Amino acid sequence: MSTNSIVVFDIDGTLTDSVAQHQKAFEKALRSFAFPALRTDWAVYRHHSDSGTFEGAWEEAGWSQQPDHAALEERFRLEFDAVLETDPVAPISGAAEFLVALRQTDWIPVFATGSLRHGALRKLTSLNVAFDEELLVTASEYPTREEIVSHAILRAKEKYSIACTERVVSIGDGIWDLKTAQNLGLEFLGIGFADKAERFRALGARVYPGFGDGLAILADANPFRH
Repeated sequence: MSTNSIVVFDIDGTLTDSVAQHQKAFEKALRSFAFPALRTDWAVYRHHSDSGTFEGAWEEAGWSQQPDHAALEERFRLEFDAVLETDPVAPISGAAEFLVALRQTDWIPVFATGSLRHGALRKLTSLNVAFDEELLVTASEYPTREEIVSHAILRAKEKYSIACTERVVSIGDGIWDLKTAQNLGLEFLGIGFADKAERFRALGARVYPGFGDGLAILADANPFRH
């Protein structure tokens, strides 16, 4: 492959309709730790990722030992698999086709998600499209969105010996995805409709309801460059 352009995909709500299933499993996993007062408004936590939320809840509980990330990973795996037995995830409109079409171009797709790795792998697998697991970075590796996205980009640059990228476009469905792109100086495209789309537009982002317009949307990103 000869390229120096990268597209960074969020997963939940961007490629797969999996936010409800993820949140249900994640909350059950957190409650298994018997936090004295668990806040489930995830937006109040400093870092919008599974591991970041877990660390925030652990700190608020005042527990002196280090957060037991291994126990969280195992509990989430069990809860997420159980949820999917009765409520499987579905692809966002056109997402699978978009990924297939992208393989015929010089763009490098990477995946950066606030989900723990097991959940991310199951969601991507549900798309039935081949993906490079080495180019998936999750909350199992880093707690902050900036770390997750920047390391996904770094992995692609290292794998394909890219000294300088021509373009890096981040695609996501959350305001935190937009803010992360802004913080890292990346181009951005929002995925959403109705109120979510209006929130994106109010912050100056271009937004699409799905991937129905195909690869043409990559020409329409917002350049949030430093």
